[in-house]
Amino acid sequence: MSEFLHSGPLDIPASTPSDVGGGAPRLSSRLSDSRLRFIKKVPIDPRSDLCSPRDRRAALAVYDEAIENIKNGKGHHIDVETEAEAKIETILGIRSAAPSHLVFQKNLLLPIDPTYAEPRIEASDDTLGYHASWRLHEWRQDGWPALIPGRAIEKEKTMKGDPGTWRERDWS
Repeated sequence: MSEFLHSGPLDIPASTPSDVGGGAPRLSSRLSDSRLRFIKKVPIDPRSDLCSPRDRRAALAVYDEAIENIKNGKGHHIDVETEAEAKIETILGIRSAAPSHLVFQKNLLLPIDPTYAEPRIEASDDTLGYHASWRLHEWRQDGWPALIPGRAIEKEKTMKGDPGTWRERDWS
């Protein structure tokens, strides 16, 4: 993650930024540079070893929302950056998050998709998206994102068989 958050010129190798100060305009510019670096380094390729197109799209959406919130003064800019970093790291699989983690709740930024909750649903394991769709549907039935979806989590733990076969189940 620090590789994408590096605040130096785009053609210099990344390192941890030494100066975090500078206020909202500097932070917005730094996040924009990080976003651009991410776009350049992560290809749009379903066979990519770095991340799937779904994960790339989700990370870019978090970047865009964080940059917009900082530019518009919605929330304290350091808090927005911290939340964005946690969500992006979770999306990219750098950190894991339980279903009750704050990244799945509405704070300064929109919650990320339940797909990234542990046990994480990898795009390569759910090519047609049945498992991810099922989880999203069940979480919403439980009142997510306003509530932690306890019933849905317990129901998923008791599901038997390959998630790819879940498309035949009754979803009502």
